[in-house]
Amino acid sequence: MLKLFTGDSFKKRCRTVPKKDVELLHIDKLLKAQIKEKFNSSLKLYIVDSGSCSGCEMEIQTLFNPFYNLSALGIEVVYESKHADLLVLTGLVTENMYVELRQIYEDLNESKYLITLGDCPAFQAPFHDTFAIRTKGSSYFTPTHHIAGCPPTPKEILRGLVRFMKKV
Repeated sequence: MLKLFTGDSFKKRCRTVPKKDVELLHIDKLLKAQIKEKFNSSLKLYIVDSGSCSGCEMEIQTLFNPFYNLSALGIEVVYESKHADLLVLTGLVTENMYVELRQIYEDLNESKYLITLGDCPAFQAPFHDTFAIRTKGSSYFTPTHHIAGCPPTPKEILRGLVRFMKKV
């Protein structure tokens, strides 16, 4: 086992810097320009998991690693809904989360932008038919945009953010 981490092939892989493809570079450029134009250089996200498997949250976390580096584009996560420009909702709306989610939605800035992320909010999850689930998130809130996937890849999330920015 030790040979796996001390061999030359491991050292080469660790030192290899991944390169972004042309599409990712283009998306980065578009997002940065649109955020600067429409949100005054900073887009603040408030992310709510209302009852999911956490797959979408892991993909969102990936977007803030050094490879994708959303922070450099002007996107940041805030921890108070009153400071957010955009609410990102993942998961099914459960009975326990509905009241809290309603309050968070009311506390958003007047524009009230909402992105639903993943298949759960669109009721395409395999476990939506249980006693704990209230109903589709879109029944209670009007999403500005939906990003499909179970879970969507980081690249799909970025493409969805570009489409969202075009709608705004």
